[in-house]
Amino acid sequence: MKPVLEVKNLTKIYSNRKVVDNVSFSLFAGQIFGFVGPNGAGKSTTIRMITGLTTASEGAVRICGYNINYNFKKAIENIGAVVEMPQLYPYLSGLNNLKLYASFYGNKAKSRINQIVKLVGMENRIKDKVSTYSLGMKQRLGIAQALLNKPSLLILDEPTNGLDPNGIVEIRNILRALADKEHIAIIISSHNLAELELVCDVIALINNGKLIEYRTMADINKLVESKQRVQFICNYPNYAAMLLKQKFKLPSKVVGNSVICPLKEEHLATVISFLTYKKIKIYGIKKIHKTLEELYFELLNSSRPSSSIL
Repeated sequence: MKPVLEVKNLTKIYSNRKVVDNVSFSLFAGQIFGFVGPNGAGKSTTIRMITGLTTASEGAVRICGYNINYNFKKAIENIGAVVEMPQLYPYLSGLNNLKLYASFYGNKAKSRINQIVKLVGMENRIKDKVSTYSLGMKQRLGIAQALLNKPSLLILDEPTNGLDPNGIVEIRNILRALADKEHIAIIISSHNLAELELVCDVIALINNGKLIEYRTMADINKLVESKQRVQFICNYPNYAAMLLKQKFKLPSKVVGNSVICPLKEEHLATVISFLTYKKIKIYGIKKIHKTLEELYFELLNSSRPSSSIL
């Protein structure tokens, strides 16, 4: 299967400084790609090069096989994007906003309006003026606008920024449906790592212009599970820690009335039985997983340039 987006050795130099440094990745139909990194890391510049708003100093971007530099029109026809807040006319209805934007693309886009309105779940409010819309509804209408030309690649910059929990869930469900049912490849540039963890198939971390990690969420979850820690709340935590070290060679940490140790799921029952046999009363058990946010900060704070915690 050919990638919808192929970024190869992408570099951007401003005033002798590499803002983006030799970045490469691919994105396939139906995948949601989370693009994360601190401010100034190179996310926006990379997206600007992908959309043809900035010319790369080195490297290539191909969208559906078309090189953005040599076949700009063919490449850009396959992109829909919402960067920051969608540009809407507040005095027009949502429907008339869509009709206006559809006129730029022709009859094919106009015929898609009803389908897109249903996709983003705005059937009941599409004829109301945009000035009456909540922030979440404006985001949904912005996504609808970006879908008018039936793109293969959808690019969204902070799509859940400023939304309440309800709005965040709505946008998440829309994006997942677009990927799963419409087979659209989606790039989300965001600082909301907890939300990316729930919706993305692939995560890329960029810092100082370099792509530090590029992994599927499935791979990340497997690694996180392999590093799972278990907290046993018990009556004699120091004694329990000693027993775990002697019997199972498990490095254990005592925290208050509990002991924490790295432990895989399949060994949990054996350890519980052993501690109980040794007269340790277990009052509670808690599994501790690292979140994507914790992994992200560990990586950024690492002093070793080649280190990898994902």
